[in-house]
Amino acid sequence: MNEQLNEALAILFTGMVTVFMFLSLLICAMLLLRRFVVEVDVQSAPARKKSKAVSQPTAQQLAAITAAVHRYRGSKS
Repeated sequence: MNEQLNEALAILFTGMVTVFMFLSLLICAMLLLRRFVVEVDVQSAPARKKSKAVSQPTAQQLAAITAAVHRYRGSKS
């Protein structure tokens, strides 16, 4: 019985250390990747064009949206 308990604890310890090491490596890799991506993003930022401002919907668009919402809500009742 004591031998089985020792083996179970050894397997438990080995598994926990393995998971801890894997997660530590994963976190380090993510941090390095983040630093690389931020540097690339900063270098390519001036090359981006500014997007156009979003215009307000016209009266016809508002009427169509309102009618669609009204019809959708009315059909559920």
